[in-house]
Formats: sequence, structure tokens, C-alpha cells
Amino acid sequence: MEDPKKEQDPKKSITEGFENFLSDLQNRVKNFQNSLLEQHRKGIERWNQNQERIKDFFQNSKKKFDNQITIWKQDFKKKQIETKEQWELTKQKISQDYQNWQEKIKKDFNSGLKKWNRFWIKGSFIFLLFMTPILIVIIIIAIAINLIQ
Repeated sequence: MEDPKKEQDPKKSITEGFENFLSDLQNRVKNFQNSLLEQHRKGIERWNQNQERIKDFFQNSKKKFDNQITIWKQDFKKKQIETKEQWELTKQKISQDYQNWQEKIKKDFNSGLKKWNRFWIKGSFIFLLFMTPILIVIIIIAIAINLIQ
């Protein structure tokens, strides 16, 4: 009493299910690829923004340092007239200003470097987060194909 169509229906449903699985997998890969491209584009934009910031940072630092040197030169000319004790105080002030400037530049550079490192660590984590499920599916498919053959 079994109908021959019913025997073909399970084969059809398996084929359709497999085709649906493959099309779903292809859609997910396309979505993943699009998200990677978007992340890549955003990464390039951030890289360009950071390059501008770094360039501005060093230009501003150079301007500030040049201005400070000009101020020191003016102070030096004034202090040549004054006594030796006053000169020693000025020398200490200049060295203290220079040390403060170095510390400020070092702190600014370290904070910028930390932000840059966080950006790349976060990007790597997101990439692994998206890539792991896809790799697992691909490995399972490869094992299934090897078992079938």
C-alpha cells in the first residue's frame, strides 16, 4: 500500500533541505564577507583619521617646542644681564620646563598608542568571533563529505 511518490518525497526533501542549507550557508558567507568589507573600510577610515591626528599632534608639538625655544632665547638674553644666581634659577626653570614637556609628550603618545592598540585588538576579536562559527561549519561539511566518500 505504499505509494511510490512517498518514497521519492524523502529524497526530494533531503535534496531540498541540503539545497536550502547550502543557500543559507552562501547567504551567511556573503553577509560575513560584507561585514568584513565594512570593517575593512571603517579601519581604513580610522587609519586615515589617526594619521591626520598624529600629523597634527607632531606639528602642534613642534610649534609648541619652537615657541618655547623662542621664549627661552628671549629669557636667556634678559638673564645675561642679571646676576649669576638668577642665571642658575633660570637654568633650573628651563630644565624643569623641558622635563615637563617631555613627560607631557610621552603621556600623550602613550595614550594615543593605547587607543590604537585597543582598536586592533577589538577588530581582531570581532574577526575571530565571526570566523569561528563559519570555520566549524566548513570543518563539519568536510568531515561529512569524507565520511560519505
